Amino acid sequence: MKTTMDAREPMAFEEGVLDVALESLRDRQRSDLGPPQRTPQSHRRATIAIAAAALAIAIAIPLALPGGVTGGAEPAAAAVLHEVALRAAQLPPEPMPLPGQFLYTRSENTPNLLYVVGDGTTFMFTAPNIRESWLGPDGSGRILNTPGAVTFPTDQDRLAWIEAGSPDLRWVVEDDDEFDHLGPGNLTTPDRYADLPSDPEELLELIESRQLIGGPSGDWQTFSIIGDLLREASPPPKVRAALYQVAAELPGVELVGRVVDGAGRRGVAVAYTNPSSDARSRMELIFDPNTAELLGWNEVLVADSTVDVESGGPGAIYGAVGPAGTKTITTTYLVSGVVDSTTETL
Repeated sequence: MKTTMDAREPMAFEEGVLDVALESLRDRQRSDLGPPQRTPQSHRRATIAIAAAALAIAIAIPLALPGGVTGGAEPAAAAVLHEVALRAAQLPPEPMPLPGQFLYTRSENTPNLLYVVGDGTTFMFTAPNIRESWLGPDGSGRILNTPGAVTFPTDQDRLAWIEAGSPDLRWVVEDDDEFDHLGPGNLTTPDRYADLPSDPEELLELIESRQLIGGPSGDWQTFSIIGDLLREASPPPKVRAALYQVAAELPGVELVGRVVDGAGRRGVAVAYTNPSSDARSRMELIFDPNTAELLGWNEVLVADSTVDVESGGPGAIYGAVGPAGTKTITTTYLVSGVVDSTTETL
């Protein structure tokens, strides 16, 4: 009873809808359009209701508007997200743990970081963290964070680390015993989002009320919450489908296209650029178009980002630094399934 989200052979989706969507994206870029305009919430919800009632039509319509703006995600992204929603709705529900069992998940989070040496020189490194969780239906379980092997993007960075005395970098991610072997009621349950509405309009209203997950208002935060709900839970297929439909109606969602995740698996990514003037990054959600499973997410710089290395002093570590296009954080969801104890893995 495990889900290992391995690389799969491309299906008709990848060779059909995605190819057409990518061509639509190229056409739109050539037309040099401005950014999509935000649609009032009442009008957006009406659009979602129509898409939910006639999903097959909703897939085709955005592509039939040459250079037009639908009021939601860009046409290419909307087409792909609606198709993924259709696939998600057709999938069987994932098995949930019975009393005495646990939902086990394993993921890897890898930030790219800048280290400041005493003489003012710097080097880049990655400090991966393996996160494992065991969640029981009564709220008991275990969460374990394990540091991975530190790596360096270039030989020059590794040499700078050696010349700096090879400082220990594993402390950046440490084990957290606080969440080890907790009793009933101490953790969230695997089915905590099982009762979410499968109607996209109702789900959007619930998300935008920030009752599920708190945070400021705005489509950027809503996109982030959609990612949280897809990655932190095992929502029923119809709820997963509704989440993708909601994402398809968010102005500013863009199609990245075919990508490879942190584990080397092929997927498709959509993204949203943070509108904050202080932010220089976008969030990319990577999913398997064949199964609608979220494979991972990236935070990517959309502009060059630098820091004043003298402000923190020797040994200071900074994130979100580098030229445009740098992946500052990569998170990969590796395995999920039901196990019989908090020591069993998949």
